[in-house]
This record gives sequence, C-alpha cells and structure tokens, in this order.
Amino acid sequence: MDVDVNINASSTPSVLSSTTMEPYTRPFSSTAIWVSAIFLFSMLVIGMALNILTMCVILKYKKLRNLFVYFIFSLCVSDLVSALISPLFWYRRTVGFDHWAAPGFFCKLYWAADLMTSFATALHIVSFGTFRLISIRYPHFFTTISNKIGVVLVIIIWIVSFTCGFIPYFVWFGARKRDRYSDSPDARWPACTINMEWYGQYTLFQKIAFPLFLYVPLVLVVIISVITCAQVFAAIRSTVVTSKTNRQRLKERQAVLQLSLIVLSFLFGYIPFTAYEFWSVQDHEHTDYIRSFDYYFGLIEYILLRLSECMNPIFYNLGSSKMRRYTRRFVRDLLDKLTGTNGIRTRVPSESRTESIRT
Repeated sequence: MDVDVNINASSTPSVLSSTTMEPYTRPFSSTAIWVSAIFLFSMLVIGMALNILTMCVILKYKKLRNLFVYFIFSLCVSDLVSALISPLFWYRRTVGFDHWAAPGFFCKLYWAADLMTSFATALHIVSFGTFRLISIRYPHFFTTISNKIGVVLVIIIWIVSFTCGFIPYFVWFGARKRDRYSDSPDARWPACTINMEWYGQYTLFQKIAFPLFLYVPLVLVVIISVITCAQVFAAIRSTVVTSKTNRQRLKERQAVLQLSLIVLSFLFGYIPFTAYEFWSVQDHEHTDYIRSFDYYFGLIEYILLRLSECMNPIFYNLGSSKMRRYTRRFVRDLLDKLTGTNGIRTRVPSESRTESIRT
C-alpha cells in the first residue's frame, strides 16, 4: 500500500530531519542575548538620563531658548521615545525571536514608533541645518524668522512623521509564527515583523517614503553642512579682525561645531539603518549563513543607531558654551537640593556679555 507523506511548514525538526531539509536552529547564541542586553539596556539608561536632563535644562531656563533650541528639545523627545521602546527591539531579536509571547499591540507599537522617530529625526536635522545655514549666510533675514515659526515647523514634522510613519507600520506589522522553511522573505525574520499580506504595500512604501524621509535628508544634511562650514571659514579669512568680529566668528565656529556633531551622529546611526532596511527586503538564499548574517546585521545597526542617539545630548552641549553653562548650573542646583546643601553658586554670565541674539 502506498503511503503519502505530507510535510508542511509547521512540521517539527525531528520530522524534517528525515527529509532533505536541515532542522531549524536559531541564528544566534545565548552570548548574543546577554551581550546585546548589556549594550541596549545600558544605552537605555544613559539615553533616558541625558535626554531628560537636556529637556529639563531647556524647560527651566527661558534665556536659553531660541529657534535652534526648540529643535534640540524636539530631537530629545524623539531620542527619548527611541530609548523607551528599545527593550521591545531587544525582546523581538532575542527571546521573542521565534515566539512573541507579549501582546501583539507592543509589536505594532515598536515598529510604528521606531519609524515615526526615524522620520522625525531626519526632518528635524535637515530643518536645523537649513536654519543654521541661513543664520550664517543671511543673518539679517534670519532675524525676521520668529521662534513661533520654528515651533510650528516642529509640530508639522511630528504630524507628518505620525501620519506617514506611525500609522502605516502600526497597520502592516504584527507578531505571528514565521515559516522558517518557506521561500518567503520573512522566513529569516523575527516573529514580530511585517505581515506578509501587506508585503507588496510595504515594499512600495519603502521605495517612496524611505527616499523622501531618509535618503534625501541624508544627502541634504551633508550638502548643507559642507556649505555652512565653507561659508564660515571663507568669512574668517576675508574679514578684518576686530574684537567684535572675533566674538562673532567664535560663535559661528561653535554653531558649525554643533551642527557638524549632530550631522555626524545622524550619519553614524542612519547609514547602517538604511543599508539594513534595503538589504533585508532583497531575495536571498535560505541558508544558515544568510539567516545569521541577517540577524547580526540587524542587531548591530540598531545598536549603532541607539549609540548615536545617546551621544546627541552630549553633542548639543559640546557645540554650545551657553548650553554647557546652563546644564552645569542645573546639575549643581539639583545636587544641592538632593543633598540639602546651599553652596555658593556661580552666576550665569549676562546674556548681553556672552551671546548675541539667537545664536
């Protein structure tokens, strides 16, 4: 009597071992789980502390606020959200790789918030760089741009990022058991990823939205930064040195330093991110090597992204002596309150002596 044997995608490894298929093994080890946990949870604590500190300083000291500081505050919000959802990334890439035991809402929330903050960060930095270039190249025109315009632009950026980033990913992504033996691209992906019924829309979305909100901003911020640096150094060489021009050029060099550090941090995090997004949707052989490469590529690019977001508050302070002074003052006052001491405080220098308008 002939016996028909049907082996489907849900077959166990013991059954599959009797066929030409190799038993499925996870593309990572326990070492990867613990090492990634050390990196990501350390950056979670550091990122939360530094971004909250920067936000508190901006909220407390009104004299610190200007058009650029509103963008910095909003960038801190974006980085803080990224830090808060990073444990969900760690879970989906480790213990939840094959089985997402948490409620499916958290899978959707991770993907939607992650893309929203990525779009928001890119648009913020392009806007920040553009205003910085205008302030240096056309200073008189820049004085006509009110802080309210910056606030309105920040609000628009978040609305666009929520509409074009959060909503589609919240709909398209979900958690379910993935068929590790199919020819589908999601055979090598974590349980929490794109639902394949939306795969066509997802790939079309990547071709349109990613260039618009990530790739083009990547190119623009480099161009803007180069032009800004060239403008400042050309002005330094051509200007007759006086005490007034010296102070002005010093502030402009600090502005260029701050912009350069922010842009370098952005490129450091988002070039690997975009490279992985492009690579992951390509057709690849379903081998252990490809699955392992895909896993570690995705893990490393995310760690680099989180590292760049942790460094941003440090760069904000490195590029602005004014921000450093107020940060030191805030920390000193906070320590005095916590310890119950009333030490002698060094007064923050007067605005008129240290900073010109809106730099």
